[in-house]
Amino acid sequence: MLQIVRNRDLLADRLRRIRDGLDDDLSVVRRILTRVRNEGDDAVRYFTEKFDRVSIDELRVPAGRLEQAAEALPGSLKKVIKEACENIRRFHELQKPVGYSLTQPDGTETAFRWRAIERVGVYVPGGRFPLFSTVLMNVIPAQVAGVPEIVVCSPPGKEGRPSNEILGTCFLLGVTEVYRVGGVQAIGALAYGTESMAAVYKITGPGNKYVAQAKQAVSGHVGIDMTAGPTELIVIADGETDPRRAAAELLSQAEHDPQAFPVLLTDSENLAGEVNKQLSVLIRKLSTRSTAEQSLEKRGFIFVAGSIEECVRIANSIAPEHLALMVQDPEPWIDKLTAGAIFVGADSPIAWGDYWAGPNHTLPTSGKARIQGPLSVLDFMVPYSVIKADQQVLRNSGEKVMELAATEGLSGHAGSIAVRRKND
Repeated sequence: MLQIVRNRDLLADRLRRIRDGLDDDLSVVRRILTRVRNEGDDAVRYFTEKFDRVSIDELRVPAGRLEQAAEALPGSLKKVIKEACENIRRFHELQKPVGYSLTQPDGTETAFRWRAIERVGVYVPGGRFPLFSTVLMNVIPAQVAGVPEIVVCSPPGKEGRPSNEILGTCFLLGVTEVYRVGGVQAIGALAYGTESMAAVYKITGPGNKYVAQAKQAVSGHVGIDMTAGPTELIVIADGETDPRRAAAELLSQAEHDPQAFPVLLTDSENLAGEVNKQLSVLIRKLSTRSTAEQSLEKRGFIFVAGSIEECVRIANSIAPEHLALMVQDPEPWIDKLTAGAIFVGADSPIAWGDYWAGPNHTLPTSGKARIQGPLSVLDFMVPYSVIKADQQVLRNSGEKVMELAATEGLSGHAGSIAVRRKND
């Protein structure tokens, strides 16, 4: 199932080709965005019909339809969604930043404070699967941050609207502004606004490569969370790892997308072979078999290293979205790893983080875990500074600050201080 790589040069070449394969021409995306910016709702309807094969009149989903969708959900599903919400909210509540105040020795009063972004847009994919968990992972931290206006966009299905799972979850969270718009046209509408949709100040949420490119293209106009690519998973496993569990973990991410990146790094030649055997068995039962097979064969591989330490070095060179640390003694390795999310031990499936544990499943890809973390409450807030001086402060430090300004040749800066010093 997975090609077994043993040579470091071959490994480097494979990683380079995979990364290069994600680069695409932005020209088509830019043309769609330009039309949405210039033509508004008409362009959104045109591209929805062209790409989603659905003709829509009103872009916004009626509030009554959201409630109907929630009522249509099985009671057991609503119960576990609410429990998952509680876990996610508890975790994100602890991320709320605390500002501070400081009075400098000369009496200058300063402060560092936070405010919520006024209006944000959440993109929820709706192509292969009804990813209502994306609603949870984006809306909840925005609510914790105190964002007053949260907009959700999700592509319409055959019935002309997003799935009941997505709409119902929006209702359960109290989100009332939902649009049946997906793809590049949704990102354009969120960024620029249309007759039906007011523009937002920041866009969050995952999507396919076209959505990611669109977010990148509008990032000079509005804020974005990240330009995430296809899902990534590195499994680090030693010879004691249950090959069935390792194989199941790889399949859980391979089924996302044909471009997913499932990789096993191990110090055991025997485990490499056994994982491949288990993949062949487990994939037969998978309803998403076709997608998983494409991902495993085109983009996945197994690398047999000389040690777990070498596996860690290779993983860090990739800085993956997800990392499953399936070794006998994982704790010493955790703080030595670079990844968006680290799942510790063979009993910690990625799916536990996707739905239930509490940390956000919106994670950086393409090596960005080196500089960026999971989506958080901070992504929906903006810090700002407060400075206050009085006459005593100006007498204490005015000459010093005027000297700094004069040295830079900015006499107006110095003058703005001088005119405030009443005794000068």
